[in-house]
Amino acid sequence: YGKHLRVEFNCFDIGLDNEGMLAYVTKMKEIDDFGLAIRNKEIKDYSPIITSFADQKTAMFLYGLWSAQILKNRGVNYGLAPLPYSGDERSKPLSTVEGYVINKYSNNLENAKLFYQYLYRDENQQKLIEAGNKHDLKTGERNPCNISVIESSYIQSDEILTAISEIGKHVEPFPNIPEGPLWYNQNVTSTTLANVFFGDDRGNEVDAKQKLTELANYLRNEVKKMNDDSQTAVKKAPYIIGGIVLGIIIIGGIVFLEIRRRKVKKYQEINNTRETVIGYLLLVPFIAIVTIFYLYPIFHNIHLSLTNYSGTNLVNYCFIGLSNYKTIFTTELNGLLKMTIWTICFAFFVTTISFVFGTLLATVIDKTNEKIAKIYRVIYILPWVIPTVITLLMWQGLLATENGLINQLLGVIGIKNIPWLTKPRMARFSTIMVMIGFSFPYYMVIAFGFLKSLNKDYYEAAHIDGASSVQIFTKITLPLIFRALTPMLIMGFIMQFNQFGVYLLTQGGPASEVIGAPGATDLLVTYVFNTSFNTKRYALAASYSVIIFIFMGLFALITMSISQRKERG
Repeated sequence: YGKHLRVEFNCFDIGLDNEGMLAYVTKMKEIDDFGLAIRNKEIKDYSPIITSFADQKTAMFLYGLWSAQILKNRGVNYGLAPLPYSGDERSKPLSTVEGYVINKYSNNLENAKLFYQYLYRDENQQKLIEAGNKHDLKTGERNPCNISVIESSYIQSDEILTAISEIGKHVEPFPNIPEGPLWYNQNVTSTTLANVFFGDDRGNEVDAKQKLTELANYLRNEVKKMNDDSQTAVKKAPYIIGGIVLGIIIIGGIVFLEIRRRKVKKYQEINNTRETVIGYLLLVPFIAIVTIFYLYPIFHNIHLSLTNYSGTNLVNYCFIGLSNYKTIFTTELNGLLKMTIWTICFAFFVTTISFVFGTLLATVIDKTNEKIAKIYRVIYILPWVIPTVITLLMWQGLLATENGLINQLLGVIGIKNIPWLTKPRMARFSTIMVMIGFSFPYYMVIAFGFLKSLNKDYYEAAHIDGASSVQIFTKITLPLIFRALTPMLIMGFIMQFNQFGVYLLTQGGPASEVIGAPGATDLLVTYVFNTSFNTKRYALAASYSVIIFIFMGLFALITMSISQRKERG
């Protein structure tokens, strides 16, 4: 971002499409043509670059020194150099600031000032820097800005820390502004730059100037949305919302009680007032827990969806009615429809295939020796012991197009690299298969337990009639278990509909060709996460979550109603 004349950041002045940026792209392409750059479109962080440098396969990289511990542990002999001059002006690296903020919203302002003065003392700054650099290890992870600390023997006795301190005299503080996350959103800026340097998903070269202009215009539009104050607050909004919510609760409660009253007439009424009062008193803790942890978050989320709560309106936000919903169903309708269709397909295929495969596996194990069956059950359940994050990151590495283990194994038999996570269709297929791998053991265990309680007369009659194993499975086992597990399947579908693990695997990518549009594997819940944390449009994200809540609620009610009718009929 550029600056105003009064040195405040001008978030509308985005320099991603200026001459300097185009010159940078040209220079980097020249360096790449000489084979002097690591060329891998799939790299999403600096880990492979740090590893390459530590292995002495890379001579230089531009980055902070957060990985200094790795380099020291590997015994790498390295040094730091300042950025070169650009004409007569020194290039300044960005420097992030770690500290505390005191403003008009701070509680106990006087104590906050005293705390600030305490931290600012030379001796305490020295302690912070030494702790940040792991004391005697002197990793270089935290740069000093205090002159007394810079001149201390702790800094001056170490070549790396001395170099960092010298570079730190000519840095640009990283802009701590709400609009910051907009431009380092990986699904936007990083993906666009990857297309500029590596071409689009089909391998075609893109026009750098056109793509960068498109990116800059998109970010300007997002900045405008974040700072848009044109939405007028509706007076007496809290009272209106409170009245609506209270009315819904009262009407819903009356309807629910009336339905229950009609259905329980066949049961004997309890006329003992004392027992009734005691019963209600015993329910109070449960009602309190449900209200605090379930009902309040739901209604608070609905309330936020009707406001302009965002990164720029964290405190002074106001009621704007259905404006966020209007945005979703007009300007963002196309993306909403695509995401909804993909999310439903994803949840349906993962739940259905996991159930069928899990039941099939349970049937096979049921026919084996009991000891062997126990071993197989343990083997299939073991992946659940490993944290989901670790497992998904492992799959991300296994499915990497370049140097992924699966493609390496396929290469042995002459199959070329398959873009498991870099092409839209393959990414969706891979995502479904990975999530099936997570889900089917659950259904296998449940189905295995249910098989033990099934009446064996069904199977004996089927064998007498000459039914094959496939017919027995599809006509007897699967339908019986399906009826028994219908509530679990409904819950399973809802869980997959809100499956956040997809984001850990693909980050919603591959990105859309339209900058800012949902990625190929973006589910509704992952898009809500991106909207909330990357654009800071919390109210819009709340509106999406309300839509998801309503859709899932209707789905659960309809499917449970159909299931109950079938059981009665």
